[in-house]
Amino acid sequence: MSKKFILFAAMLFVYSASFSQTNESAEAEKNLAKATENLKAKKYQDALVSIAKAKEETVKLFTNQLVVAMPKTIEGWNQNPPSERVAGMGMPMPMGQGEVSSTRTYSNPSLKKPEPAVANATTPGAASTGAAPAAGMMPPAQMPGGPGSDPSITITITNNTMWANEVAMAHANASSENPMPAYSMPGMEGQKTSPIKIGEFRAVERFDSNRKSGSVTVIAGAGVIKVDGNNIESKDILLKLANAVDYKVVKSVLGE
Repeated sequence: MSKKFILFAAMLFVYSASFSQTNESAEAEKNLAKATENLKAKKYQDALVSIAKAKEETVKLFTNQLVVAMPKTIEGWNQNPPSERVAGMGMPMPMGQGEVSSTRTYSNPSLKKPEPAVANATTPGAASTGAAPAAGMMPPAQMPGGPGSDPSITITITNNTMWANEVAMAHANASSENPMPAYSMPGMEGQKTSPIKIGEFRAVERFDSNRKSGSVTVIAGAGVIKVDGNNIESKDILLKLANAVDYKVVKSVLGE
C-alpha cells in the first residue's frame, strides 16, 4: 500500500510541476504580447511592467530546469515542495543580471529534533559568554537552522561565481608548493575544510563537528552546486546528496 502511495505522490508531483511550467510559459508569452502592444501604443511604462513580468516567469522556467537535476529522496531525506512565491524559500529567483539560482530544501521526518545546548556557569564543560541575548533578539537555540532546530538540508544550483572561486582557490592552495596553513575562526574550532572530488568535479567539503553543520560545494561546468546541512550528525549525507545530483543536466542548462 505504501509503495502505491509513494508512486501516486511522485506522479502527482511530476504532473503539478508540468502544469506549473505550462502555466508560467503561457503567462510569459501573454506578457510579452502585452509589452509589444504597449510599445506600439507608446505606453512605455506599461510596456516595462509587462516586460518585467515576462522576465520573472521566464526566469522561473529557466531555473525550474535546474530542479530536475536534484534528487527527490536519499536515505529518508525527502525534497520539500517549493513555498508559494517566497523568494529564497524554494522558489527560484534571479540574484542579479545574468545570474540564476534554484534552491530546494530537504527534511527527514524520522530524525529527532536535537536537544538544544545548555550554556551556563553551573553546567560542567558548558561554554558560556556570561551575557544574555540582547533585547528583542532570538536565542541561538530558537533561530532557524540554529542549535535545537530540526535537522535540515538545502541544495542550491547556481552560476554565481563567488562559490566557484571558493572551490578553485581551495584546490589551488592544496596543490601549491607552499599551501596556506589551515586555521579556525573563534567559536568554530570544530570546523574542517578540505578540497575533494565529487566524481570528476572539483569540490570543497566543510563540516563543524561542534555545531553539527556543514556544506559541500561543487563546480560543474558553468554551474555551482552547494549542499548545506544543519543539525546533522555527519557530513556523509551531504556527500551522498552531492553525488546524487545529475551534473549532466546542470551543464546542459548552465553550460560548460
